[in-house]
Amino acid sequence: MQRRDFLKLMLSSSFAGSAWLLDDSFRLNTAQAAAAPKTLVVIFQRGGCDGLNVVVPYADTDYYRLRPGIAIAPAGQTNGALDLNGYFGLHPAMQSLHRLYQQQQVAVFPAVHYPQASLSHFDSQQFIESAAIRSDLDGWLNRHLANSLNSTGMRGVGFGSELAQALRGSVVVSSLKDLANFDLGVSDSEEIRLSSRLNTVYAQHPEDLNPYSKLLKQTGQTLLRDLDLTRQIDPKAYRPANGAVYPVNLFGSQLQQTAQLIKQGVGLEVAMIDLGGWDTHSSQGGAAGPQANLLKVFADGIAAFCADLGTSMQNVLVLTMTEFGRTAEENGSGGTDHGNAAAWFAVGGRVKGGIYGTWPGLAKEKLYLQRYLAHSVDFRDIFAEVLSKHLGNTAMSQLIPSYTPQLRQFIA
Repeated sequence: MQRRDFLKLMLSSSFAGSAWLLDDSFRLNTAQAAAAPKTLVVIFQRGGCDGLNVVVPYADTDYYRLRPGIAIAPAGQTNGALDLNGYFGLHPAMQSLHRLYQQQQVAVFPAVHYPQASLSHFDSQQFIESAAIRSDLDGWLNRHLANSLNSTGMRGVGFGSELAQALRGSVVVSSLKDLANFDLGVSDSEEIRLSSRLNTVYAQHPEDLNPYSKLLKQTGQTLLRDLDLTRQIDPKAYRPANGAVYPVNLFGSQLQQTAQLIKQGVGLEVAMIDLGGWDTHSSQGGAAGPQANLLKVFADGIAAFCADLGTSMQNVLVLTMTEFGRTAEENGSGGTDHGNAAAWFAVGGRVKGGIYGTWPGLAKEKLYLQRYLAHSVDFRDIFAEVLSKHLGNTAMSQLIPSYTPQLRQFIA
């Protein structure tokens, strides 16, 4: 829950009795001792990223037939794709991620999605973030937190204007845009007064709490705990290590603050960061243009994050995703429309670099509904491997219901 939502609840409630106040058990030195051994950072490319111009199948001749105006030139040519394996290449704006690939730290999935997929942003985001093709479940990351008790402290955090579906569920997770502004938003004296009121709520008869009060108490405890931990961190004074240079924008700032939380040992297991702007219906561009500019931010941010953490990346995995790809053929406006399979990446010290999944092909008879790139890797296979091999959670029937995953072996 976000700070403003909690304050609305708190200030509109009539607190009879007195409550709880966090004690020294949430001080940073204790959190460091209980820090999560592994951290997953999810980057969601909101809007539906055109994977065919991200992981470029330059050896597939149909690619150039379908995209005469926006295709990326083959590897070795001017502004051409950055070669991966002689068949695929990365968009030329992604040089920083390409260097990580050359270091065997990037797993590339050119064609990820799910069967009978929806073309709706809302539906596909809901399904992917719930790890189930249904709309009545909570988020897959929240289910992991509820199912696993690996750590204490600030186990999860969502960066964005609202909490992502993947983090929604029974475990309360804080949502924020900027760590530097994560506070109660009131004066010091007002914060003391509010804390004093909270200090006595529910203390006398906790067993009598109704469901609403229990939720309010859990939310308040989580908020105050996270505030207590982050209050001891100064984002403005932070200096990235190993010469890392983050993009000078909100995405770069959120990645940097995620690295800081990991280094400070607050117990972070999962973090989620949104990067929007991928809904390129017109004027998408090819080697240059709006998508190219955004891909540079995307790649440079991930590379800076990895450099900043250095050897700690052995315990950190970055997973990127998007709700769907785009049409195989460019449209009349120099863009692409909602599609099917998309390109995902996994980056980390324990990642086995390479390209995963068979290539469906772009010949008309191989396209899904003769219009979209077919998928060859179900996104739930990726989730299952991340959960089991990275986060150490093997309760697949609860985490990914009604599906039998096929592990792709991209994590050592």
